[in-house]
Amino acid sequence: MSHRRYYQWYAGCLSACAAAWALPAYAQFADYSDVDTGTNGLVRIPKDTDDWTRHFRLGAVVGMNISAKFGMSGSFGISGNNPAAGIFSDGYIEKDSTGGSTATANWGYDNASQLSGNTLTMHANTGFSGNDSSESDGGYFPGLDMAYGDNLWYWKHARIGWELGFNWLPLDLSSGSSFVGKVTSGTYTFSTGGITVPQAPYQGSADGYGPLIPYPANFNAITNATSQGSVTGTHSLDVSLYGLRLGPSFYWDVSRRCGLSLGAGPAVGLVNGDYKYNEYITLNAVTTHNSGEISGTELIYGGYVNASLMYHLQNNGDIYISAQYQPMTDATISGGGRQGTLDLSGQLYFSIGLNWPF
Repeated sequence: MSHRRYYQWYAGCLSACAAAWALPAYAQFADYSDVDTGTNGLVRIPKDTDDWTRHFRLGAVVGMNISAKFGMSGSFGISGNNPAAGIFSDGYIEKDSTGGSTATANWGYDNASQLSGNTLTMHANTGFSGNDSSESDGGYFPGLDMAYGDNLWYWKHARIGWELGFNWLPLDLSSGSSFVGKVTSGTYTFSTGGITVPQAPYQGSADGYGPLIPYPANFNAITNATSQGSVTGTHSLDVSLYGLRLGPSFYWDVSRRCGLSLGAGPAVGLVNGDYKYNEYITLNAVTTHNSGEISGTELIYGGYVNASLMYHLQNNGDIYISAQYQPMTDATISGGGRQGTLDLSGQLYFSIGLNWPF
């Protein structure tokens, strides 16, 4: 998901909160002023009380202090070419739309050095090996936060209960890298059939119009070797983080307009998405594009501590701001010698939205 879509979601969430706040609710504020004196301990709130003991919160959240590490080690294939199908790092020769069995206009090459007389030489980087690591410090990630809770006991203006919370955060973290690796490359030659070859770079037409060369081409692999080359590119984690938390809560009516809520407890979560790579492998001035993705899902767990400040706007709604610290275990998506690890050990969340007591 792009950052633009992040911000669109964030604005939409706030708009939904504002619209829902207008819904009517018929109840009254919980007011325990009559027990400010003479109550020496916790009192169980009766089930049939008219006071508002339950609440539901919905808001937009921003997550931060989330980072990622990327690593790769071993040997890797390259998806950007296929010599058997006539696709090379610096050219191509494929059947055109006429379907002819002896010649094709659907061919091309990149550099003048590839042509010598009636012979055209093409190269195909087919694999590489090496080790690399990089990191992403993350940023700010908008998402959604909601919670439902109930109060079970009160003491003067304080209430003790429980709260169940859920948060969703789309994450997109990326990092660039560059390293020296061993690149495997093949060199192939074929005859142009004696035509006048257009100057490089040349891209032929698939519709059958243009200079024709023999097809299927009789390729001759004259070398297939491994040499030192360079690998550059980007690696990213495009995932969604779903979190669920449950724990005791403490609420205190600071005044008739303001309230403070505190909570803590265990948390579990699910990370689902893709590790993506977009690389360019270069050997002897010939560059091949390589890209792909690895999907994965991982369960994570940890805990949370949060604090929320409520401002009573009217009898059927509060506006709140909240801060939460939620350290959790790392989540790793890996495969084929590549891995991306999401560091969630220091997550911080800041949320704003609406709270409905009922």
